[in-house]
Amino acid sequence: MRVVLILFFVISLIFGRDYIYFLPEDGNEAEKKMVSLFSKAHSEIKIAIYSFTNRKFLKALKQSARRGVKIKIVADYESNKNQQHKSIVPILRKLRNVHVKLRKGIGKKYKGIMHIKMFIIDNRVVGYGSANYTYSAFHKNYEILYINDDWTFTRRFLSIFDKLYKN
Repeated sequence: MRVVLILFFVISLIFGRDYIYFLPEDGNEAEKKMVSLFSKAHSEIKIAIYSFTNRKFLKALKQSARRGVKIKIVADYESNKNQQHKSIVPILRKLRNVHVKLRKGIGKKYKGIMHIKMFIIDNRVVGYGSANYTYSAFHKNYEILYINDDWTFTRRFLSIFDKLYKN
């Protein structure tokens, strides 16, 4: 088992990829990358997000859900409770294979908004930054998006996501 983990670590160091996008300058490229990642997921997509209105992401996630990819979303309650804010979370929550948790703070101790912006695909690829998943974030605002597929990096994000999802 240890040999397999070491081999996996060495392979990820050799073939691992990092992408950094500065929005809005790299907005089109970043949006295409996320659509591609969401569309090509094999088993699971995990998303923690404050505001989610991007229709291109909705289409890609619908396609993956139809193929049997499990999608877990943790989103801010106020920002995503209905379509009044044009949130796509209520649409996604109706789909098979999609599980959504809306948060008004986390647990008894933390009462702030759920403001994280991250995704994890197939427990392997992580994306995070300042950008909400909205048209404005990718095409109007000054934001940053970082995508990494290094397993040692991804483990911490999985741990945080699981805590957000369970609480």
